Amino acid sequence: MGLHLEDAQAHLASACEVMATLIPQHTPPDITPKKPDEYFSVLVSSILGQQLSVKAADTIEARLTSALGPHDPAVLSKASVEELREHGLSRSKASYVIGMAEAFVRGDINPHHLASAESDVVIESLTNLKGIGPWTAEMFLIFGMGHPDIWSPGDLGLRKAVWAHFGDDADVSEIAERWRPFRSYAALYLWEFSDNSPKV
Repeated sequence: MGLHLEDAQAHLASACEVMATLIPQHTPPDITPKKPDEYFSVLVSSILGQQLSVKAADTIEARLTSALGPHDPAVLSKASVEELREHGLSRSKASYVIGMAEAFVRGDINPHHLASAESDVVIESLTNLKGIGPWTAEMFLIFGMGHPDIWSPGDLGLRKAVWAHFGDDADVSEIAERWRPFRSYAALYLWEFSDNSPKV
């Protein structure tokens, strides 16, 4: 991430006074791309973390991995909804995880194809799965694949951070245009500012 981060900092600081102020104040999390073999695990964590506090999601994930081992499509595709519910998953999340595991096992989702795909193709592939909407796919592109230029206009933390700096009537996506081609890094700094980092 070092090279990308330095390039991003230089570009963002020169393009925007707000970023020039935020960059020295915060240390963004590392978004070094994960290996394709880790994509399934990242996506399971994303589903588990939806609408939960980080602590609650971590507790459920720890129970699940303690019982079934590291997230493995072959194992989770054979699990039942009832079995996953015993480890703390809601009925809907259990069915989403099983459905996604089946898609990986069948080859409908091929992580090595995703690794070389354009971001819009990744979003389309993932949002075809039940339980994964645009926000989860965008978070995966940033934190799973390390894409440098992803913007998530629906993320409440980003919207609030943009409004805090640019006014309540600012167009969040329009403001973000000035941060291309490093909108992912701009988002990292805005999340750090709002202390509202997504659980992925």
